[in-house]
This record gives sequence, C-alpha cells and structure tokens, in this order.
Amino acid sequence: MTDPQEVELLRIPSSLDRLEQVDTAVERMARAMGFDEGACADLGICATEAATNAILHAHRENAGLTVEIRLERYPDRMRIVVRDHGPGFQAETVPDPTLPENLLRLGGRGLHVIRALMDDVQVRLLPDGVQVVMTKNLIRQP
Repeated sequence: MTDPQEVELLRIPSSLDRLEQVDTAVERMARAMGFDEGACADLGICATEAATNAILHAHRENAGLTVEIRLERYPDRMRIVVRDHGPGFQAETVPDPTLPENLLRLGGRGLHVIRALMDDVQVRLLPDGVQVVMTKNLIRQP
C-alpha cells in the first residue's frame, strides 16, 4: 500500500462527549476528498461507532485512557484506524444482530453497521488492545 497523502491523528480521552470531535474531523476530510454527503455521513458514523466501542467496551469510560483515531487520505480512498488499549475481543464472536434472538438486544450493532457501510473492515487484536481499520473507496461521479 502506498503512503497516504495526508494523515490526521486524534487522541481523545475515553469520554462519549468527545465523539463530536471525531465526527467533525472525519467528515471534514471526507468532504475535502470529494465524497458525497451520504458517504461523508457513513464515514462519520463508522468512526464514531468504532470510537464508541473503544470508550464503552474496551476502556469502560476510563477518561485516563485515550482512543487513537488516525485518518488517512489517499487519492482513491479514505482509511480510518481506531485504536484502543483494552483487553481485546474476537470479532467473530460478536452475535449477529440480525438473527431473531438478537433483534431486541440493546447493543451489539456497531460492528455490523461498520461492516455494512465500509468497503473493507479489519479488526486486529494487538497485545495491548484492538485496532479497527476501515476503508471507504472514493467513487468519483463523471
């Protein structure tokens, strides 16, 4: 993979009130790249979902722990990397929220939404946390 044209790194405390900062930065870069409004919204949703999972599940809202969000701009795609420092999880063990027995569960939809809206999603278990790597391809309209 080639080096990104631009990188923006955000480090936020594990506090839900910082999610707007993530959404704003993601959508700003996406608009500058030429993504349409729907794709900009999708990118913002995915970044904030991944950051929310890090804050709530990995860090248990411990504001002393930071969530790292790396935004990478390429000529033909945007890549968002969200990194936490929690105990980790196996992505394949997350229950499918579309199954009848899970429809009324209050949580468990974030990763499903991310996978539905992004072109590529990788969940990497690290020795000291989890890294979610999300890529959205830029489709230029003629």
